[in-house]
Amino acid sequence: MLIYPKRISIILVALAFCWFACEDAEYQLDNLSDPFNLGLTPPAIFFHPSSFSIGVNDTFSVKLYSYDLPDAAGAHLEVLYDRGKLSVDSVITDTLFQIETDPLLFTDDAEGVLNVFLFSMPTQTVENVSGTDAMARVFFNVISPGISELEYGDSTRIVNAQNIPVQIKSYGKAVVDAQ
Repeated sequence: MLIYPKRISIILVALAFCWFACEDAEYQLDNLSDPFNLGLTPPAIFFHPSSFSIGVNDTFSVKLYSYDLPDAAGAHLEVLYDRGKLSVDSVITDTLFQIETDPLLFTDDAEGVLNVFLFSMPTQTVENVSGTDAMARVFFNVISPGISELEYGDSTRIVNAQNIPVQIKSYGKAVVDAQ
């Protein structure tokens, strides 16, 4: 004869509830903007988002993004675009190269080639940054209809604090469909 049948029943029900409630959740990891789903081999740089459908005379922004970037202190990002369809409005820094203050930013835009120069401001203890994050944001104006691409040019280069180049294995592209 059991001494505490009600307690044992309650404990068994609680254990059964915990057993069945502790199943792992199954998630669909299919976000097209996730660097893992872009088919890039890190370290990589890409555009986020990677596709746009926009009207003529509209303005849009695209982030110049890094994916699993090792130690870096500066970048020259050469962005190629169709100057017959797009014009650069402005460029601002984003968070990757920010240590304690905003990074230095210089730009040069000529004939479909936007050169973005970024330099982190080191502290006494931190010289480099790393990771997956936005380096800068570019604002474009759409000036004529059609499909055009944004891509990184051959002069794109990222360096660490000792000015040693970081090898980039993959470069993403973006497509702009202007109606």
